[in-house]
Amino acid sequence: MCEDFAAREQQIGEPHTQEDLAARGDRIVTAFEQTILAPLQHVEVPPEVAPQAAQLRVLARQQRDVLRGLADAGRAGDVTRVGQLSARNTTLNAQAGRIAHDLEADSCAS
Repeated sequence: MCEDFAAREQQIGEPHTQEDLAARGDRIVTAFEQTILAPLQHVEVPPEVAPQAAQLRVLARQQRDVLRGLADAGRAGDVTRVGQLSARNTTLNAQAGRIAHDLEADSCAS
């Protein structure tokens, strides 16, 4: 999942400016939904990792919402909101990465 998202994100191009974010944000949200969120919602999870999977599902929904907010803020030219949401996204990525590391999902832990 994470490798697929990273490949799609690389193909779309990482936004470096508000204009980039406005142009690419919706495509990044869609890629995240298709490669991370949807699979997490449908994967059958062994009972021994059910709590971590539940946490990842919550984090993925939060990340999707933040990515959507970033796209909206980029279109609106709201630089302050972009900064706030970028910081939140970094925090969510770190939280998800720690869980992925614990689950030995190395491609998602970095």
